[in-house]
Formats: sequence, structure tokens, C-alpha cells
Amino acid sequence: MSDYYTLITALPWLPELEQCKQLPLSRIALDRRLSMLSDQDSEQLMRLEGLYHPSQKALLDMTDKALVLEWQNGVNAVNSPVLAEKVHFHMEVRTLLAAFRSRAAGMDNPALFFGLGRWVAHIRKHWFEPGFSLEGLCPYLPEIKRLLDKGRSLELDAKLDQLLWQDLVRTEHEYNFQFEAVVCFVLRWGIAERRLQQDGALALRQFNQTTSRLLAKSGLDIQLQGNG
Repeated sequence: MSDYYTLITALPWLPELEQCKQLPLSRIALDRRLSMLSDQDSEQLMRLEGLYHPSQKALLDMTDKALVLEWQNGVNAVNSPVLAEKVHFHMEVRTLLAAFRSRAAGMDNPALFFGLGRWVAHIRKHWFEPGFSLEGLCPYLPEIKRLLDKGRSLELDAKLDQLLWQDLVRTEHEYNFQFEAVVCFVLRWGIAERRLQQDGALALRQFNQTTSRLLAKSGLDIQLQGNG
């Protein structure tokens, strides 16, 4: 992957998420700048956007098995370990939220909980502990649980987006002028676009719907690992 000094300097500043009241450029204008990417990097960016911001239509049209297979194959095809980790973090946040929701809904057998990411076995083992004994590794968990328990959907949606946003910002700064920085900018642009186009309650409902489609009911992650 290449360095992209001209492209990075052509990208506008994105304000902090809570201060972003208007996108600094349209998707058409953004795509014009992204035409500076190599063919390989352009393909990688398209793949990463699809993994990080899956469309609601695709989620509803695909079977569980096809969805999980596509997600796993997509992550495996990401060339940058750094960017693959961004996708994994996003999915782990979804998994943790799904675990809180499942437990609150009365699931008392942790073996029935399925998710994606490194924390699934740990979550099952510590199912009845308030933060699944992950507070030291995921210090944002108590706040997520508090907002979820109180039904404060707007604040929870903002908290989740802020987590993802800051994770991307850190990588963007670390990999300045590299492809990773371009991707993180585009993924942040996608978060800002979603927040500006949707009200918070609808955004959280769609987040939850996406989470359920990606994680719930089937245990396909374990089946697929067993078939690997």
C-alpha cells in the first residue's frame, strides 16, 4: 500500500463528532478525491466500508449463514492488520452490547449466547458479573450498561459512535499520510453521515437490528470455526 500525501492534504478537516453539524464535503466530492487511490487500495476501501457500515438491505436479504461467511471472508481479505482490527473492534462493541441486551432479556444460560470477536468465551465464562469482568480491558462498559439499563437510547447511541470515532481518530493520527489514515477518515465520514441523516432513536434501532442480524440466534461462528 502506498503513501498518499496529496490525497490526505486534499481531505477537509472533520470536526469532533458532537460538533459536526454538516459534512465538509459530499460523497461525490469525497469519491473524486478517493480516485487517487490505487486500484488495489480502492478495492480494499470498498471492502472495509462494506464491513464497517453494512447496508440494512444486505443484512435483511441475506441468510444468517451467508452473512457470517461473507463477514469472515471479508475480514480475511483485508490486507492491513491495522484496518482489520478496526473492523474487529466495531464488531466487539456490537457483541458486548448484544450480550448486555441478551442478559437483560432473561438469558440465564451463557452457552446460548453467540457473538464475534475475542471476548465471546470470556463473556460466557463471566456471564453473571456486571461487566463480564472486562472493565479493566473495556473501561467504557459500565457507562454503556448504565445507559442501556436506563433506556437512554439517544445517549447510548452517541456513546457508541464516540467510541468508534475515537478508535478511528487514534489510528488516523498514527498512520498519517498512509492508506490506513485515508480509510479511517472515510469510515469517520460514514459515522458522521449516519448521525446527520438519522435521529438518535432510529440510529440505535438500526444499530440493534444490525447487531441482531450479525450475531444472534444461530451460533454460526462456532460452526464455521469447527468447519475451518
